[in-house]
Amino acid sequence: MNKNFDNLDKNILDAAKRGDTENILKNINPADRKKIEEIIADKNKLNQILNSNTARQLIKFLNGDIKNG
Repeated sequence: MNKNFDNLDKNILDAAKRGDTENILKNINPADRKKIEEIIADKNKLNQILNSNTARQLIKFLNGDIKNG
């Protein structure tokens, strides 16, 4: 299933393509930032999320392997 990533903010998208997590985290609300930081710190949770279909599609999109839309 292809996901549409049109709603991603351009600055956040550019930061994600560079792997700049610090820039991404500073541009989101504190509650979401805390959740993300907790997931990053938990290798099991992180692996579970990274192995999801949505994450794999996002990674392909960020790598330019699929086009938006």
